[in-house]
Order: sequence, then C-alpha cells, then structure tokens
Amino acid sequence: MTSPQLPLSFSPSVPTPRPMPTPATLMPGPTGHHAVDAAVRAVANAADLPLAEQLAAYEAAHKTLREVLTAIEA
Repeated sequence: MTSPQLPLSFSPSVPTPRPMPTPATLMPGPTGHHAVDAAVRAVANAADLPLAEQLAAYEAAHKTLREVLTAIEA
C-alpha cells in the first residue's frame, strides 16, 4: 500500500504560539469582598516587584485569604 502523495506546494501549518499569561490577564473580576479583592490585586501587582518583595506580597495575600476563609467557616 502506498502513502498518499501531497502536492509539492503543501506546507504544514504551524500554529503561532500564544503569549504567556500574566497575572494581569489572569486576574478574575471583583469578588465583592474587599479584603479578597485587595489580596488578588496585590498578587497581580507583585509580578513587577523584586523577588524578595514578591515573596512578602504573596505571604501577606495568603495570610489575608486564610483569615477571610477562617472567618467565613466560623
């Protein structure tokens, strides 16, 4: 059995790569909870900070979100 012959002008299409998402493009809409919205904004803004400051921003946001969830569960 022979393989089908492709036209000489055939060139497979190569998909163009999508741009990498950034925190700003992944940011959800407002949640309606001020502390949660502020924590999400802080995480999105942390990408522009030096690495040591990013860590502090992520830890602060994590603490805030943990406190909010604890209050909701109580």
